[in-house]
Amino acid sequence: MDIDRHPLSDLEKSLLTVADQYGFQLTHVVKYYCELEQPDRGVVVYLNRRRTPSNVIAVMVHPETDLTRLFDLAGLSIPADFRHGTNMRRFPKRRHTGKQPITYGYSIECDDSGVFGRLLDRLA
Repeated sequence: MDIDRHPLSDLEKSLLTVADQYGFQLTHVVKYYCELEQPDRGVVVYLNRRRTPSNVIAVMVHPETDLTRLFDLAGLSIPADFRHGTNMRRFPKRRHTGKQPITYGYSIECDDSGVFGRLLDRLA
């Protein structure tokens, strides 16, 4: 892990504490994402580090996730379409606007760390 090269913000550290309570471990850190895995179930999500400086908690979830089981969680903003980005190494790739395939998933925003925890609980 490259935390020295890509140090975590205070918000990111607090979110990792919440994630740990739900069995998610930090497995990889790059400039734009923190990879979190719940090893018992093999669930992987990415914390979007581009959004945390604005105090936005955005979580990338796998594109095959059944979002209908999240609709009743208050405090989530659930997208209708996918977001694309590099370095989500455990998500599938597809062609978007460029010439090369790029990883993609759903970007779900959480109102606060409590909602973030409930999202992880529902995904695990």
